[in-house]
Amino acid sequence: MKYQHVFFDLDGTLIDSKKGIFNSVQYSLNSMHIPFEDRPSDLNPFIGPPLRDSFMNLFHFSPEIAEEATTKYREYYSTKGLYEYELYDGIPEALEFLAGSGLLLSVVTSKAEIYAKLIIKSTGLKHLFQTITGCETDGRRSDKQELILHSLYKLKLKASSGSIMVGDRLYDIRGAKEAGISSCAVLYGYGSRKELIAEKPDIIIKSPGDLRFIAS
Repeated sequence: MKYQHVFFDLDGTLIDSKKGIFNSVQYSLNSMHIPFEDRPSDLNPFIGPPLRDSFMNLFHFSPEIAEEATTKYREYYSTKGLYEYELYDGIPEALEFLAGSGLLLSVVTSKAEIYAKLIIKSTGLKHLFQTITGCETDGRRSDKQELILHSLYKLKLKASSGSIMVGDRLYDIRGAKEAGISSCAVLYGYGSRKELIAEKPDIIIKSPGDLRFIAS
């Protein structure tokens, strides 16, 4: 078996969380009285990067305004938005297969760790994961490389090709390479095929069911 440890991104990889994220963004913008004409029509780029970065990059907010927007976002997300998701078809079966094949699974996400743990608990799949790593609510430890390295530290592992990061955005692939582990891009999430192929991942997965091939 080539890999022993598999790190999974959450949004766009294990769950389709677009509804909860977009509702939280709109709640934040409404609370801050941002006119509709000043809002981008495509919010997909919001998914993947750290929350504060998304507000600054997509809405051109200053760091101070991005902090305020993040606080408003979490007013909605912490009570409603985090549960507005769907598990991708085939994910539970794929995870059970990988764990049953002897691989150790963990979650590594730029989402706040406190919310990631609540989401994984609500999926009923918590027993399959060794650890769940996310950022702090104040934005610390939100870079993907940093998150991966922190997960390796918690698991008492050294960075090697025997660990692989699975994700749907370029940040997952870049973070894996920068951290010194293998990478797997999934094409069913929020990142475009062009974006992901440009990062030259070690593996490309087309559907959740195909994740089982990581064990081969």
